[in-house]
Amino acid sequence: MTKYSYTVNLKTGLFALGVLIVAGLLWYSRSLVQELQDNERRLVDLYANMIAEAASEEGGEELGFIFDQVIQQIQFPVVITTPEGEAVSWRNIEGADEIDPDDRQTYLGRIVARMDEIHSPVAVRYGELVISRIHYGDSSIVSRLRWLPYVEIAVVGLFILVGFMGFTMIRNSEKRSIWAGMARETAHQLGTPVSSLMGWIDILRNKVPGDLEALDELESDVHRLEQITDRFHKVGSVPKFEDLDLLMLAESSAAYFRQRLPTASETTITVSGDSVMVPGAETLLQWTLENLIKNALDACHGRKGIIEVRVAAVPAGGGSIEVCDNGVGISPRDRRNIFRPGYSTKSRGWGLGLSLARRIVKDIHRGKLRLASSKPGETVIRMTLPGTAREETGQDM
Repeated sequence: MTKYSYTVNLKTGLFALGVLIVAGLLWYSRSLVQELQDNERRLVDLYANMIAEAASEEGGEELGFIFDQVIQQIQFPVVITTPEGEAVSWRNIEGADEIDPDDRQTYLGRIVARMDEIHSPVAVRYGELVISRIHYGDSSIVSRLRWLPYVEIAVVGLFILVGFMGFTMIRNSEKRSIWAGMARETAHQLGTPVSSLMGWIDILRNKVPGDLEALDELESDVHRLEQITDRFHKVGSVPKFEDLDLLMLAESSAAYFRQRLPTASETTITVSGDSVMVPGAETLLQWTLENLIKNALDACHGRKGIIEVRVAAVPAGGGSIEVCDNGVGISPRDRRNIFRPGYSTKSRGWGLGLSLARRIVKDIHRGKLRLASSKPGETVIRMTLPGTAREETGQDM
């Protein structure tokens, strides 16, 4: 659990760092835009003062110079109107020169209204008299800069998303290779001593007279080891599917644990539901179901356990098996981690049972294995299997 807490803290820290970087980028870009807007405002104020000063002089030479040589050189959109709002001059207004003169004032009026929502117009005064108003908007560079941080965030976010998806695919591929390699190596390592044990059992049967009950039990356990070896071998390869009855599979797994419950145990394991046929690998699905029942037994430790295995058909086709127990339940903080490799709430647990079970159901059978619900006194884990076999890819897990 410690390493998963560390992982969660690391992810939280990286997320917080990302938020700070984005916030810093937005603040810096906003400050640049605000600075440019302030500069443009000061420039418009300067033009307004120059126009007012020129208007106070006799003659219109200086006023004409300001309009022709100064106003015409600016890079941001500007409209000069009379006090009544009629446009008399404009600059950098897209489409204003091509529009019909009868409609031009209406068009420029809409432009002026939008610009006034962003910047207050500057009044050109002659004494106390307002002789015109200068309406202006943001230059193209300011407009682009306003959207720049969002474009950058979108591009970086897309790059991170693609990188994360690629990294996840590579990591999952590596995990499948590790699982397959581990399973095959385990099957190989178990094969030799199991074969040797079977040989020794045959020798003992020939040499030990009388009651051979102990040898029968020993042989049963060796057959169990053979079954485990076969399971690991099939996990590491593409198994052959056959039609299975989920109700019989559930009853077989439940019977296995009933025989091994302590004599004084008050725990009950019941199976209910209808017969449902699905394609699958019996050895692997039985292994999965045994893992689920074993976890349910562990959850009921120290109390009178009630474990129910419920089989049902799925409307979309296929079937489901639910393992329900009245154990202690799973805490909310652990629910996202129970299927992760290496995660275990047990002091001596390896954290491979549920992870391996999900791989058998999801990767091999194209089904689903999830925690349906959990609270103290009731935990339900549901395994759903499709009604048709997966396509054989010829690839290992």
